[in-house]
Amino acid sequence: MEPRITKGVRFLIISTGICFAVQLILETVAGLTGLGDLPSFVLGFNPGLFLRGMIWQPVTYLFLHTGLLHLTFNMLWLYVFGPEVERLLGTRQFYFFYLACGALGVLTTIASLAIFGHNPVVVGASGAIMGLLIAFAMVDPDREFMLFPLPVTLSARGLVFVVIAINILQAAQGGRDSVATHLGGLGAGYLLMKAIPAYHRWRRSRMLRHAAYREKGPDPTPPDGMPDGEDDILEFRRKPSPPRWDD
Repeated sequence: MEPRITKGVRFLIISTGICFAVQLILETVAGLTGLGDLPSFVLGFNPGLFLRGMIWQPVTYLFLHTGLLHLTFNMLWLYVFGPEVERLLGTRQFYFFYLACGALGVLTTIASLAIFGHNPVVVGASGAIMGLLIAFAMVDPDREFMLFPLPVTLSARGLVFVVIAINILQAAQGGRDSVATHLGGLGAGYLLMKAIPAYHRWRRSRMLRHAAYREKGPDPTPPDGMPDGEDDILEFRRKPSPPRWDD
């Protein structure tokens, strides 16, 4: 039986928890020295500062949180949705996917600066978590969850729509920045889950053509353009033991 938590998910939960503890220490020291919210200002995502050269912020903001409750909910979602996605992608690609969803998601807040002149400071792993949610729903859309504490079950596909609806309502109440990050993470996750299989098809086809050219023999690629069985894998059709793409 596979363990409930995977290596990559465990590492992200532990490292994010450690970063939160360091954040609290730095904020305490900054408060005592009169520097205020300097750690969040430098390591959180600020569109204006990012455009002025603080290019590390789309990654570092993922490991900061506004409080223990914020951290707990994000890590709980990571624990629930992350392992299945990691088993499909493999640990190395899972790290890339997580960071890319978070970075691409938060970049949408630049629109707040461009359109409204608002220059927010964004912290939290929510953008990356939203990417994991959409990825999970694409892999296993009919998996059911209970909406605790309500005695209601909802499929993974349905949960995505509920999250989108909640974010739209939140945007209507003025929460533009967090909503932009959440929806940006969902969009980034969806596009990456479409792009990764296309990349692997291209890479495998290129390797087969190169091997055939070197051997000066017939093209080993079947008429459909893929070796037997690969279409099922790259289209995220669920199998008992999904293969790792980084093997």
